[in-house]
Amino acid sequence: MLARLGTALAFVGVIILVVFAITFSADQADLRTLLVGAGLAVLGLVLRRRGAPTAAESSRFVTMRKVMGRRQPQPEDETADE
Repeated sequence: MLARLGTALAFVGVIILVVFAITFSADQADLRTLLVGAGLAVLGLVLRRRGAPTAAESSRFVTMRKVMGRRQPQPEDETADE
């Protein structure tokens, strides 16, 4: 759901940036239009990235990992070292 909202915000931001570009060529550009368009586009991309589904662990070499006794590092393990 968050990815869809992000896509919509990014799309609206790009449309507003196009409106800014059109009015810029007519010497009637408003700086707020640029800021709102860029802000919505960036916010949309951030929300899209956060809402993206995580990649599933590869089932390739599962037997080899079990034999070697290795496991995938967890994100909590990486921050504990710092």
